[in-house]
Amino acid sequence: MENHQPEKNNSDMLETIITTLHQKSPKEKQHSLSVSKLCEKFGHELHMTITEVNKLKEIGYFHDIGKIILDDSILNRKEKLSDEEKREMQQHPVVGYRIINLFDDKLDLAEGIYGHHEKWDGSGYPKGLKGEEIPRLARIMAVVEYYESIRTYRKKTNIQDALQELKQLSGTKFDPEIVEKFVTMMQTDLDN
Repeated sequence: MENHQPEKNNSDMLETIITTLHQKSPKEKQHSLSVSKLCEKFGHELHMTITEVNKLKEIGYFHDIGKIILDDSILNRKEKLSDEEKREMQQHPVVGYRIINLFDDKLDLAEGIYGHHEKWDGSGYPKGLKGEEIPRLARIMAVVEYYESIRTYRKKTNIQDALQELKQLSGTKFDPEIVEKFVTMMQTDLDN
């Protein structure tokens, strides 16, 4: 009989990390769940394989796991962050990448987590990757995460305004092809 205890321990450890983050910040939990669900929907819309859809869904859920290192005062801040606090915040994709790399069964999520704040024009972080240098799953994740953030954190932003903002950032912050497909999917939902 095989012993699956190490895999179970790893799964429990990862769940403990994400649960701790979500306890520190309930808005992070809601954000993770919403992004994950929207990633799954968009993955199907992009005709990805079930394996790719599931990977994208998991990246959506774990993308901010690196925020576990942030002080609660930064994590739950409503007002603007100081320059030092921004630098701390910008480390979360690197920390998330390192955490996910500790778990063999999650290694395929690492690049999507690491690159979800890279920008199409190269002005993002942590590496300043540009265009197609950014892994595709990270480019998809960036669009979904940004849209969901607008809708969650700027409560007065309606769907049309959020989609318009995405279109305005297409080609600078986001992959234009991905933005176009995402906007089409969301617009189709509105029209039905």
